[in-house]
Amino acid sequence: MKRAYISADIEGMEGAVTKLSVSRSGPDFAMARKRLALDVNAAARACFDMGYDDVTVCEGHADMENLIPEDLDRRIRLLNGAMRDSLQMQNIDKGYDAFIAFGHAGAGLNTDGVLNHCYNGGKIYNMRFNGITTNTEAVVNGAVAGFYGIPLIAVVGDNAVCREVHEFSPNTEGIAVKEGLYRHCAISFHPEVAREMIYEGVKKAIARKAEIQPIKILGDGKTVVFEIDYKETSMADTACLVPGVTRTAPRSIKYTGDAETVFKLHELLVYRLVDAL
Repeated sequence: MKRAYISADIEGMEGAVTKLSVSRSGPDFAMARKRLALDVNAAARACFDMGYDDVTVCEGHADMENLIPEDLDRRIRLLNGAMRDSLQMQNIDKGYDAFIAFGHAGAGLNTDGVLNHCYNGGKIYNMRFNGITTNTEAVVNGAVAGFYGIPLIAVVGDNAVCREVHEFSPNTEGIAVKEGLYRHCAISFHPEVAREMIYEGVKKAIARKAEIQPIKILGDGKTVVFEIDYKETSMADTACLVPGVTRTAPRSIKYTGDAETVFKLHELLVYRLVDAL
């Protein structure tokens, strides 16, 4: 049984450049969430047409309830809801063989990264795994998948996120549906053209999947050093309440442990524990 996993973050789609589209309170959000569903459908259809039996789509944005089930291809299985132990990769360890990411550029890495941030944009300044700065969510998610031997075969977003992913996985298919000019400015393809690009790009990625190696920045996963630079010292105060977390600077913390424990602390220390501060 061939199973594909898609992590869908709304900033990765064409046309989304400000909070008007990506925030639930934004006036264009209803339109944007529908476009995201159609983009995801294009990726899923490519998987099914290439012989995949199962496609799971994991919600990866904000409250994790942005995709409307009725808008999705009926063959898709939707994983949504924010009460989970992984930010954007819940259940990736359940027997998948290909990972596809809809995502955005990382915090502070490029001037042309549209809506660039690192998971929790108001809280996280920098993130490192084993000393490597990994502010790009698609890269971190690819590393999580890579720990389980699953390659990141395609990334959908702007030119910047494609470049950032290619630094860690040069053979991943980059599907740039928009060209960033600044953080809140981009040139996008028409949605119908973008969906054609996504469909063809995912098909191409699957056809040459053997060329795409899993991202292995976590090594064997027995000892992973996880570091966060927060935007405020109070966030580090709170993180240090977790046993095993140590402070390395006024706004920075570190935890060393096995990969699967780090994955759970990633969710806790990036989102759940500090989000209310």
